[in-house]
Amino acid sequence: MLCPLRTRFFALAMILATASPAFAETATTPAPADPAPTAAEVEEAKVRYERGAQAYAAGRFKDAIDLFLQADAMAPSAALSFNIARAYEKIGDDAATLQWYRDFRRRAPETQNGPEVARRIEQLEAVLAAKGVQQLTVFSSPTGATVTIDGQPLGVTPFTGQLAPGKHAVTLSLKGYADAEQQVELGAAHAQDVRLSLSVAEPSQALPPPSTGTANGQPADASPSGPRFGPWPYVILAAGAASMGGALGFELARRSAEDAAKEDSTQVGYQDKLETMQGHQTTARVLAATGGALLAVGGTLLVLDLTSRKRAPSQAALGWACSGSGCDMTVHGRF
Repeated sequence: MLCPLRTRFFALAMILATASPAFAETATTPAPADPAPTAAEVEEAKVRYERGAQAYAAGRFKDAIDLFLQADAMAPSAALSFNIARAYEKIGDDAATLQWYRDFRRRAPETQNGPEVARRIEQLEAVLAAKGVQQLTVFSSPTGATVTIDGQPLGVTPFTGQLAPGKHAVTLSLKGYADAEQQVELGAAHAQDVRLSLSVAEPSQALPPPSTGTANGQPADASPSGPRFGPWPYVILAAGAASMGGALGFELARRSAEDAAKEDSTQVGYQDKLETMQGHQTTARVLAATGGALLAVGGTLLVLDLTSRKRAPSQAALGWACSGSGCDMTVHGRF
């Protein structure tokens, strides 16, 4: 049985999540529906919630936040959004508190104490405005797209961050989809949502292979001399190795920023280091993916180069196929 404090805390969250008179919100629209969790995820989420409630009752608010976030990732709910906001409020993190109160309102647009939550959101927006920033949340369909704002990768959707008021260029990129871009005018007084839908990219036509005609009565490639692809395999391999090295560097920087964030006792310092960690994480993932692809292409071309010197004449061509999410190298011919 839950102790009385925990029971009241849970009951308050559940009451706020139930339907009641609707309240208006000008800057926020309903969030996309969360995927239905499995039975196992629901059970594990209950366990994490119970542990989080215990930590909250004991005054260990950072532990409670971690556990509530884990439970919400498994089985999202408006009640958990409210609990997370309250826990962040206890440690004085205004930006995170605002983020999760706004999330609660998206998930529970009809709630009996909506006006109270709305007033608290306005107060927190004013706090950020006094600091010269305002909160921006970016959603995408599908989720998981890399968010680049004013040329700087900041995270993946759904993404929430604090920016200086004014015009910003928001770009979303996701493998297999065309990039989406929108110019956003972030006001100083109120937080804002941006929603973008990504369309599946249509691959461009690859460059055609060269003609296999003859020259002076002899096949054009009857007597190949030297490597078939020249120095390109080595150039591509070197670029891949450099990308992987860069990924390792950013991963180490991410871990350092994460450790620094955990040790920082101030609200502003913790948020700044957390955003730095997210940026390093995104860059490391992009570099690792790019490096892996380059190493695979370079290795393939090098193998073809080495084996071609011991085999009969052949025809091959190197080409590129491009789409909205990037370019891929292709090889055409008979080997």
